[in-house]
Amino acid sequence: MDEARIQEFLLRLLAARSYATEEAAAAQVLGDELAAVGFTVDVDDWGNVIGTLRLGDGPTVLLDAHLDTVEVPDPAQWQHDPRGEVVDGVVYGRGAVDMKGALAAAVHGAAALRTEQRGTIVISGSVCEELVEGPALSRVVEQVRPDAVIICEPSANRLVLGQRGRAEVEIEVHGRTSHSAYPEAGVNAAEVMADVMTAVRQLRFGEHPDLGPGMIALTNLKSFPHPNVSMVPDRCVATYDRRTVLGEHDADVLKPLRELADPIAVAAGARVDVRIATTEFTTYRGVPVEADSFAPAWWTDPATWPARDALTGLAAAGLDPTPGYYAFCTNGSASAGRCGIPTLGFGPGDPDRAHTVDESLSLEDLHRAARGYSALLRAVLTA
Repeated sequence: MDEARIQEFLLRLLAARSYATEEAAAAQVLGDELAAVGFTVDVDDWGNVIGTLRLGDGPTVLLDAHLDTVEVPDPAQWQHDPRGEVVDGVVYGRGAVDMKGALAAAVHGAAALRTEQRGTIVISGSVCEELVEGPALSRVVEQVRPDAVIICEPSANRLVLGQRGRAEVEIEVHGRTSHSAYPEAGVNAAEVMADVMTAVRQLRFGEHPDLGPGMIALTNLKSFPHPNVSMVPDRCVATYDRRTVLGEHDADVLKPLRELADPIAVAAGARVDVRIATTEFTTYRGVPVEADSFAPAWWTDPATWPARDALTGLAAAGLDPTPGYYAFCTNGSASAGRCGIPTLGFGPGDPDRAHTVDESLSLEDLHRAARGYSALLRAVLTA
């Protein structure tokens, strides 16, 4: 593999700003590079870039790396150019870790197998993962129908075999407004919500031996009307991030919250709704999307294909064969959690560097990842 070319490709990806719903420039850079190294390239209706390299009979393995990044609110806070620069063997830029570095390594790691004789390799640059995990990859999976999926999120170049799931839950209390000088004439939705929130803190959830415990965290709280002067609020909405364990579905998330909140609201003369939040956006190609903000947990057995063979291949290539697990949510919730496709994770960089000021990835990690993608693809395709 040409390490200088991998670096140059990554810098072009970083220079192409690709905030969620604005991925067109990065999609063009990716499509051009895929075509240059021998892939056939399609761009679907959502704008997902899909490159295909057919080597012969055998399984189809899909590598997914989302094109979109979070925004850079204030470039002046960066010591290095968020549009990409290399200093002392380190690549800086928005998306270096999450996850354009992985995309550059995956393209060239896969292209190094052009002379192999078995299987099909597909690389997708998917859109809008930073808005909601899963829907864009689900759209790709419908078209590709892979036998296995590799999620290229950062993992410090270790194989990842699962993650907890994520549900964004909204609890909405409906009360009755009144003048705040006469609070007894109304039903204060914010005060009822305070009782609900206190009760939610006592909830306990299941735990998976590898993925960790289920949990819940308050992320947002709003009361209405707002702004408000001398009025008892008649509506209050709390948003929770609920991390799920293997086997939990949306109904499993909502039921205990409803059972907890309903009697509190009734006792106060209020009403409460508990629901999975929805995310709405329009892709850069103009397709409107509305998706539930629920991404299931997933886990892959290390003793079965493709994990078993990937671990063997990575060890043979001199990479750490100890499997790990993502602490955050990924598009694997679509491929494994919803579609039941055997799914792995592998990518360069420290996950804690994602979304940070001066986000960075060492060139050593980048090049090691390219070799790692080649090794695990070869092992999985020839098993």
